[in-house]
Amino acid sequence: MTPSITESTIFTALRTFLLGILPVGIEVVQAQQNNVGEPVGPDFVSVNSIGTQRLSTNVETYTDPGTNPGTKNSTVSMQFRVQLDVHGPNAADNATTIVTLFRDDYGCEQFATVNPGIQPLFCEDPRQMPFINGENQYEQRWMIEAFIEYNPVIQTPQDFASQVDVNVVSVEATYPP
Repeated sequence: MTPSITESTIFTALRTFLLGILPVGIEVVQAQQNNVGEPVGPDFVSVNSIGTQRLSTNVETYTDPGTNPGTKNSTVSMQFRVQLDVHGPNAADNATTIVTLFRDDYGCEQFATVNPGIQPLFCEDPRQMPFINGENQYEQRWMIEAFIEYNPVIQTPQDFASQVDVNVVSVEATYPP
């Protein structure tokens, strides 16, 4: 069973939002990719998932197509936590842009254009976290923890009945001791 909203879908919505608000040419990449170097440009953002948390119990709905099997739809509200590492000489300004618009109605509207089931929840204030590169040189890096709400649906098969024949059976007469 595959959720209707996957981690890949969430990363796509977040990346689309970030590319839409940051200056042209800034790359947004997913962190923890093997055999992939840093982006070439001086300014870039790397995104790393750092956790999920359930926000609600399941909500069940059913779809009866008239023929079996139908589906049981289990929906849950989840919180997806990401770390945004904003690198480069303009990192502080880019981080300010990100947190301002992530907490704004503008961010909600932009996420909804990709998938209405994914919305920015909140984010922490940026923190300056020095980064030492492969040449032992310090680079500017501002870190932001952002929280996104998503509501995946997982469908499972469900049988339905349009009519039921009920009969009374005397258990003692039918199944004597």
